[in-house]
Amino acid sequence: MFKVLKMAAAYATFFSTRHKLQHASDDYWRRKIGDRILTVDGRVLNPRAQAMIEFQDSLTVSKKHWTPQLVRRGFDKSVELFDGKTVEIASVKDIEIPVGSRKLKIRHYSDETSTARRPCILFFHGGGFVIGSLDGYEKFCRKLARQSRFDVLSLEYRLAPEHKFPAAFEDALQSWEWIQQNADLLHIDPAKVSVAGDSAGAFLAMLVAADASKSNAGHVPLAMGLIYPPIFTAEESHSRQLLGDEKIVLNRDLLEWFMEHFLPKGANFDDPRFAILDSAQEGRMPPTWILTCGFDPLRDDGKKISDILSGLGAKVYFQEYEDLYHGFITLSGVFSQVQVMIENMSEFFKRQNKLIDNQKETARNKAIKQ
Repeated sequence: MFKVLKMAAAYATFFSTRHKLQHASDDYWRRKIGDRILTVDGRVLNPRAQAMIEFQDSLTVSKKHWTPQLVRRGFDKSVELFDGKTVEIASVKDIEIPVGSRKLKIRHYSDETSTARRPCILFFHGGGFVIGSLDGYEKFCRKLARQSRFDVLSLEYRLAPEHKFPAAFEDALQSWEWIQQNADLLHIDPAKVSVAGDSAGAFLAMLVAADASKSNAGHVPLAMGLIYPPIFTAEESHSRQLLGDEKIVLNRDLLEWFMEHFLPKGANFDDPRFAILDSAQEGRMPPTWILTCGFDPLRDDGKKISDILSGLGAKVYFQEYEDLYHGFITLSGVFSQVQVMIENMSEFFKRQNKLIDNQKETARNKAIKQ
């Protein structure tokens, strides 16, 4: 009986904390966290974010027990509990695309009912190339499709350790090629396909854009949206050194665990396939929107990427959420900032689409006058 009562108390505490994380006021969490608030490098962690991190940490087992299956289930459960409501849109359907001798799944989100060609965002989910899924990013992609009025294509690329590097890279590049060749089937405009992703997915988005920039045979992405993107290098940035040992979800332990599963034996970041921006063609990289978080070891990676892209002639729109941490975008039930971020990124994509339309209209008018 005592054990049953303890279990009942634990469940009650769990659901009470979950409810407060989603519904209690900011003032409540400021009082609750008090002097325990984490402050690093002049940045103060959002008290609600600190409460969320502490709650997740209380449910996490030690690293020696981590397996890809366990961490994947943990991520999916977190999304189920904390990613808010599911937004209704006009259409969600899964399609399989043939690439070589295998097939990849893409989930197609659209909030349009016409058969006219539409702009589109090819989205790559995050998760260190080891975790993450179509289902885990379902709510996010629905919101992005609704807010942007673009179709969204979310790719289920192969994950490690079942499929190590460069499997995810190959899937990203081949999905872009297939989409460009089959735009009519999808009712999308191949000249208006943007790429986006978070974390590892942001790297895949950059990979696609950099590869497309080197080819004159097809289109480059209309625009690029990068949410806390990484750079893979042997050098450790200041933010990785500063935040690597903090309890902020993504830390040195988790970064190393991801790479242990992703990289084949003997491989390292000296492989030129990781230096994707080194070979990108100047003047051909798309306008880019970048978001970083103050409490993220990858924070400096995003700033460096911004500088490199600017040096390649791309227009870059950079912002940092100073008081948030890596991984917040699938926790929309806790953080209202997720919706604000989706609105900001969507407005960026829409501006690029309108700019292209205006340029085409100007060219048509000029041709008519001639």
